[in-house]
Amino acid sequence: MKRSTLWYAVQTLALLGLVVALVGCGDGTVKDKDKDGGGGGGAALTIAYSDWPGWLVWEIAVQKKYFDEAGVKVDMKWFEYGPSIDAFAAGKVDAVCVVCGDALTIGDKVPSTAIVLTDFSNGNDMIIAKKDIGSVKDLKGKKVGVEENLVEHILLAKALEMNGMTLADVDLVKIKTDAAPQSLQAGSVSAVGAWYPISGQALKNVGGSKAIFTSADAPGLIYDALHVNRKSLANRRADWKKVVEVWFKCLEFLNNEKTHKEAVEIMTKRIGGDAKPEELEANLKGTKLLDRDGNTKALQKGDTLDSVYGSMKNADKFYVDHKAYAESRFDDKYVDPSLVKEIVEKK
Repeated sequence: MKRSTLWYAVQTLALLGLVVALVGCGDGTVKDKDKDGGGGGGAALTIAYSDWPGWLVWEIAVQKKYFDEAGVKVDMKWFEYGPSIDAFAAGKVDAVCVVCGDALTIGDKVPSTAIVLTDFSNGNDMIIAKKDIGSVKDLKGKKVGVEENLVEHILLAKALEMNGMTLADVDLVKIKTDAAPQSLQAGSVSAVGAWYPISGQALKNVGGSKAIFTSADAPGLIYDALHVNRKSLANRRADWKKVVEVWFKCLEFLNNEKTHKEAVEIMTKRIGGDAKPEELEANLKGTKLLDRDGNTKALQKGDTLDSVYGSMKNADKFYVDHKAYAESRFDDKYVDPSLVKEIVEKK
């Protein structure tokens, strides 16, 4: 999935003005919403999503008519990840499926709140090295390609930290994540950072390459969530609560052995192209989907990666340290555990 890039988060207003053209890659043009960000008057809530395994789960709700059953109007808008951030930052959609740290990078444009955690990356984000690199420690003094100031940059920093090193110990090469397989194949770098499915492409295309560190080595470093425009959340809280309930219903459908195959087929069809159910099935293992219990645990306040609060604090510090933005942005308003709590207590 073409997940996060800070470039999208810090574009000029002029570039944001092009969002109407950008959203053309989705399922139609996204119409302007009411200025309050809530759609108003029972209008459909609009949610931007893309092809990260954790977010493909929402396609089950679309195909099985779960939103209709829940009594809430929802229009799921399909995007590449970068344009989904553009659309949310420009107020063209009410919510976006986003890496929690990325919500901070656009917080100066549209403050948002995570109302349900979809997953945390558990292996699908990787540091991939050429065959002559045996471990993270072997990267000392070597060129490593990552897209600056986004999740793979944070992943690399964590990998080095856990091996007694820092970013100063490697020669950081700024690349676009999409170009990671080509960069590794060309030999211009010794390792790259990439997420699924780009990570898989690198491993497939570069003989002898291997993952020397993944998000499974630092569970909770990368949380993904449904982030909602705060004005929309305030105006349509009851409807957003129904959306959260639908998320859990989708997971039940996916996790039920009787309907699991159908669920994976639905998700694969949404990807399109030459995507195969068996490939998605294999890569689902690298994404820890969060059900009621998973959300309840991760939504508790804490300073470690077991908590989304701790994870976002970590991302916030990283972005400040690397001058992605000047001052700390994270506060408790970026997370609202109350909707999940009410749903869990009701059941």
